[in-house]
Amino acid sequence: MPRLTFVLLALLAGTAQAEPISLQRGVNTTLWLEWPSMSDMLADLTHLENFPDVRRDVTPAMYEGLLAQGFDFVRMPVDPGPLIAFGPGDRQNQLVQGIRIAAETAVDAGLKVVVDLHPIPRGEDIGGVESIIGDKWPDYVTLVGRIAEGLNDLPADTVALELLNEPPFDCDAVYGDAPARWPAKQAEAHAAARAAAPDMTIVLTGACWSQANALASLDPALIPDDNVLWTFHSYEPFLFTHQGAGWTGPPAKHIWDLPYPPSAVTDEIAAEVAAAAIQHMTAEVGQADVEAIEKAIADYRQLPETAVTYDVTRATEWADQHGIPRSSLFLGEFGALHTAGDRSLPRDWFHAFLADKRQAAQDAGMSWAVLGYVGGMGVAPDDDPERRLALETCAALGLSCAP
Repeated sequence: MPRLTFVLLALLAGTAQAEPISLQRGVNTTLWLEWPSMSDMLADLTHLENFPDVRRDVTPAMYEGLLAQGFDFVRMPVDPGPLIAFGPGDRQNQLVQGIRIAAETAVDAGLKVVVDLHPIPRGEDIGGVESIIGDKWPDYVTLVGRIAEGLNDLPADTVALELLNEPPFDCDAVYGDAPARWPAKQAEAHAAARAAAPDMTIVLTGACWSQANALASLDPALIPDDNVLWTFHSYEPFLFTHQGAGWTGPPAKHIWDLPYPPSAVTDEIAAEVAAAAIQHMTAEVGQADVEAIEKAIADYRQLPETAVTYDVTRATEWADQHGIPRSSLFLGEFGALHTAGDRSLPRDWFHAFLADKRQAAQDAGMSWAVLGYVGGMGVAPDDDPERRLALETCAALGLSCAP
C-alpha cells in the first residue's frame, strides 16, 4: 500500500485530542493455560464459555490483591483467533462481550486495563497469527473496530486497546533493505479502532516481535494521533531469560542453570552448564551441537552490563528524537523463565534481572508490565489461592506489598 494511502486512512479516522491513559506498574495476565488448536476449540465450545481465558483464571479478589500490592494496571492478552474463525454474527458478538466483561471486571476492582489482541501460532489453522497477518487481515481490521466499539463506553482513562501483539514479520525490513509491510497494516488497524472509539488510547508497536529496534524503525508521523502509547518488549539477555524454554530453539532450550548477571558466570560454571546442555540436547535429539552451546555461553559472558538496559535506551532515544513524551512509551513485556517442569533457577537471579529491567524503565519515565502473573515466568506463586507476591519479588519490582 502506498505511503499516502495509509496516512490518509489514519487521518480519516480522526485525530484524537484526549491524553493517553496514564499507566505505571503492570502485570500481564494469562493467555490459554493450554493452547488449544482452533479445530479443537470449535469442536468443543466449552473452551469459549468464559472467553477470554482470563475470566476462568483471575478472580475479582485477585485483581483487588494486585491493586493492594502496588500495581495500577493489567495487560490482558486476548486471543482474537476464535472471533476470526466464527466471523461476524452472534457468536462473535458474544466473544466481544466477553472481552468487555473481562476488562470491566478489572476496572471495577480499581485497575486500569490494556486489552492486548494476542493471537497465537496455529500453523494453517484459521485465526492463528499466520492467517491474521495473511489473507485474514481485512477481517482482522474489521474485528479490531468491533472490539474497540465494544469497549468504547468504558471510561477512557481506564482502558486501552493494543492492536496486535508482537507482529512476527518485517525483521528483514528492520535489519535489512526489504520494504516494510507493517506500517501500512498498523495504520489500517489504527484507523478502524479510532473510528469506533474516538477517545480510547490505542497501543502501537513495531514489527519483528515488537523489538525495540523495530519500534525505532517506525516513523510516528505516519499515524498522527497523540492519544497513543508506543510499546516494545524486552527479554535481553535472551539466553538468560529463555534458557530451558521449550518454545524456543537450540541451544537456549537445552541450557539451564546459567546465572544472572553474565559477570557471575565463572569458568567452572560455564563448563558445568555446557556439559549439562550437551547431555540434555543429546538425550532429546540424538546429538549435540557442542560448538553452538559453548559459543552461546561464551557470548553471554561477554555481554556488557548495559545489555539488560539496551532496549529501554533504544526506545527512549527514538522517542526523544521524535518529540514523543517518554510517558507515552510502554515496556509491555519483560520477564525470565525461572521454572521449567521440575527444574527451578535460584530466585535471586530472577529478582536481580527484574530489578535491573524495571529500574531502567522507571528511570526512563515509561510504564511497564512484567510477564507474567503466574507460570514459569510468573511473579506470583501458582499454589497460593490469593496469589500474593513474595516480599523479595515486590522489592525487585519496586512495589510496597506490605505483608
